[in-house]
Amino acid sequence: MIKQYGKPAVRLVLSAALLCVFLALLWITYGTGVHALMERAATFYAFAVDHAWLLIALYILRLPLLLPASLVLVLTGMICGPVEGEVIAVAGLTLSGSIEFFLVRASTASLTASWSGDGLLRRWRERINRAPFHSVLLMRLGFVPFDAVNIVAALAAAPLRPFLLATAVGLIPTSLPIILSGASIDFHAWMASGRIWPGLSAIHWPYVAVSLAMSMLIAWHALARRPGSAAPVPAAAAEAPAKAAVQADGPARR
Repeated sequence: MIKQYGKPAVRLVLSAALLCVFLALLWITYGTGVHALMERAATFYAFAVDHAWLLIALYILRLPLLLPASLVLVLTGMICGPVEGEVIAVAGLTLSGSIEFFLVRASTASLTASWSGDGLLRRWRERINRAPFHSVLLMRLGFVPFDAVNIVAALAAAPLRPFLLATAVGLIPTSLPIILSGASIDFHAWMASGRIWPGLSAIHWPYVAVSLAMSMLIAWHALARRPGSAAPVPAAAAEAPAKAAVQADGPARR
């Protein structure tokens, strides 16, 4: 009986300990009031500005902390600006994506090996591996969530080099609108306002306009790449090959 209930008891204790740590961090962050929270944010901002390249570590830590990639991108844009922020974002996301790719691939190797007998899953893997660079690139440009692309590519056993190259190339246009959104926030004006959220005066609206325009362009490209979205062939163009075939076949019959 001890062996039977030992593992659930250990799991319960660990879960309770993790919950206590989470609640403690929550209280440390928010329990001392908005003013103390703003002071911590200003301290972190000053440190991050002086050590911008350390933000790459934040992209790696976002995996165990379950931070969305979009949140880290906004922080990078606000701290580093559009140019340096974009370089750090592409490097950091490519590195964290490769780590997630390796972890999923190593932990599911036995699972994916059993898919060879399933026709649907086998065809799905073959379709991705037929052109892994273009498959991953289209998913990156098609607004598929960042972590979902990493997991799908790992489960399909895509080669590492095409995955990394497609990730880096695909992140350049898709991360830039979010970086610009973060760069549009004037942190000093935000802190001076004393608000928990930045007001309209702390926003650089030209950055927002460019970010929205780029997002709409990428969304249009993603919709245009969907199956069945090709432009219809005009009737005259469709009838031209048939007429040519009839005209060519006429002398042969005579």
